Amino acid sequence: MKWKSLLVFALGVPALAIANPTRTGARKEVRKEVEKITDRHAWQQKLRANGFKARGGIDKSETERDDDDRNRSFPHFTQSFTYGGVNYPYTMVGYPPRSGRSTTVRSVIVPMKVTFAYFGASGEVSHTFDPGPAVTSIVNSPLYKDASFANGRGQFGDQLQRAAFWNQMDRHHSWHVRMDRPRIAKPLEIVVTPEFGVLAQDSDGNFFGDMSIDATDAIINTYIQAGEIDPDELPIFVTDDVTAEALGYHSASQYAGSNVLQTYIWTSWLDPTLVDPIVADVSTFNHELAEWLNDPYINNIVPTWNYPPPGDPRVVCSDNPFLEVGDPEGNGPTYNDFPTVPITLAGVTYHLQDIALLQWFTGESPSSAYGGWYDFPATTYLTQPFVPCP
Repeated sequence: MKWKSLLVFALGVPALAIANPTRTGARKEVRKEVEKITDRHAWQQKLRANGFKARGGIDKSETERDDDDRNRSFPHFTQSFTYGGVNYPYTMVGYPPRSGRSTTVRSVIVPMKVTFAYFGASGEVSHTFDPGPAVTSIVNSPLYKDASFANGRGQFGDQLQRAAFWNQMDRHHSWHVRMDRPRIAKPLEIVVTPEFGVLAQDSDGNFFGDMSIDATDAIINTYIQAGEIDPDELPIFVTDDVTAEALGYHSASQYAGSNVLQTYIWTSWLDPTLVDPIVADVSTFNHELAEWLNDPYINNIVPTWNYPPPGDPRVVCSDNPFLEVGDPEGNGPTYNDFPTVPITLAGVTYHLQDIALLQWFTGESPSSAYGGWYDFPATTYLTQPFVPCP
């Protein structure tokens, strides 16, 4: 079996391979040459335009049972809102806000050590991307550790949800959805060949990789089904300076023969010394974690919305019917209207993407969120609810 036709990965067991390009989304054009980045700004615009994805999804009939523990690995609650005479139910992570009960989410970070091999005219170029710096950054970031936000001190995800449900939670405001300190798994080692990826290099010699998203997702699902993840853990797969035809995605599956509703995240981490803040360090992870908290099973339907802000001539219909809270400001042609929000913790500045709160999608005016906000953590980027698509 020739390596040049494979995307190979190891789980600490004999190597497994994905060898059929038609089934794994291999690129139509195989480019062995290392792509040269001559215009850094144009390249980063292209990188950013890849955007964020949501994959998979579980039928709502399987996820709306608040009182049924058989099929879930973390607490979740279901509520609804009404817009235009239509009722829209939604399911989110945690106990019902009115309960005042706190949730602590267990997670496992799976570092993806990616080697791009057999690139160059003669297949002589290889480069390995070590995920160590990415994992360290994420673990020490405001997504796992307390930092100062406009509504108090806490973790990003918890403060995001508390902002949205401030006026719906218990009178003592004791409701929380917090991330526990993550377990760090053994690195998942992957070899990417030209059939399944592109290797690029800037003028300073720094490498960047891009993998097939379908092949990447196939690897992740095989890893999960191999039993490496506990049922009550959220797996978070992390690459360093490697994208996968997207900056990140979250997904949900119910595997055959299993009652577990499996959710997971893949996120890239891009070195903040090499890229602009709008795609740097944890900006992708906070986008995906916020969406996991608000739409873990990718089945929360909302009215179809225009990208904000109103008045920008680039505004178009999103054609997005889901409660994907990072997408209004993170995807679409107007993303650069919304710069990342710098949050400094222990002397390190992290770049967080701003997120649309639930109230933006429900059409509430004024917003019932903390401070009458429609977004977080900037709190001022969105000043009115969504505009419906024509």
